[in-house]
Amino acid sequence: MNSATSQQHIMIIDDEPGVLTALKLMLGAMGANAEIFERGSDAIEALKAGSDFNLILCDLRMPEMDGFEVLAAIREFLPDIPFYLISGHADDDDIAHANSLGMTGFLAKPFDPEEIRIILAS
Repeated sequence: MNSATSQQHIMIIDDEPGVLTALKLMLGAMGANAEIFERGSDAIEALKAGSDFNLILCDLRMPEMDGFEVLAAIREFLPDIPFYLISGHADDDDIAHANSLGMTGFLAKPFDPEEIRIILAS
């Protein structure tokens, strides 16, 4: 295991409890500490309150705030934090729009654990 991985503090934002649990367990097994948020607004508030994260994984399609809105809001005050959008339904236009907002990368659902490992190692 990469020693840098064990020090990762990762924010996961998704409206599906099953996805949150699966990602938290997967990241924990890789030695990372993950905190889960079901609403983008709650995640933004945690960041504004000073929570220290190394990486954000955010679902694209959510009811209250979608991933685009979360990304744009976070980029206003944290322009450099790695931000990955996750979705099972994104198309090329969605990815291009997210890139224009400052997305670091994209993960398709279902996740391949190796993709997560590569992100943690970078």
